Amino acid sequence: MNRLIIIADIIDSRNLPDRARVQRDLESILNGLNQQKEGLLSPYTITLGDEFQAVLSSADRVFADLLAIRAAVYPVRLRFALSLGALTTPVNHQQAIGMDGPAFHAARESIEYLKQGDHELALAGDFSGQPLDLINSTLHLLDRHWQSWQANRLVILHRLLQGDTVATLATSLKISEQAVYKNIRQGGLDDVTQSIQTLTRYLDAALAE
Repeated sequence: MNRLIIIADIIDSRNLPDRARVQRDLESILNGLNQQKEGLLSPYTITLGDEFQAVLSSADRVFADLLAIRAAVYPVRLRFALSLGALTTPVNHQQAIGMDGPAFHAARESIEYLKQGDHELALAGDFSGQPLDLINSTLHLLDRHWQSWQANRLVILHRLLQGDTVATLATSLKISEQAVYKNIRQGGLDDVTQSIQTLTRYLDAALAE
């Protein structure tokens, strides 16, 4: 059975002026995401100081999670390597450690690939019957958008993906509804949401193989 692996790390973490605060912010958002059990087989776990990983059974939450993490540590940047494939060890439901298999190997290779360039999001693994080149090209386009966004826009997209209304967003972010709509329009968030929904369907189809 295929699983969805996330391996991520903070970019240039050793040179951050307040590394301890960023690590606390990262730990806080990951703990919050781990309270949302649906689709999460092995929880987000910090493994190497500034690197973390998780195992999911579906792609339904993955993009919302990535946006939430980006927003929580903004303006610090992160790399996210996603991969689909099999595990050769049982799933560790307590921590995302002590597991192995092609899915983890592909994710590790992908994070090393990201370190060689300026992309911050990539996908690898077992995609028989799925257009991997097209999927990665779409991911890279989304990545370029997200790299240029302010924290509020990341939060708005994250919350829209979770079903929040414009009115709720305006209240929680302490901005006007007009400002929320402006972010949606200027960021092309309707189109971005459609792209994410399409990518999610591709990933879930591959996970079901």
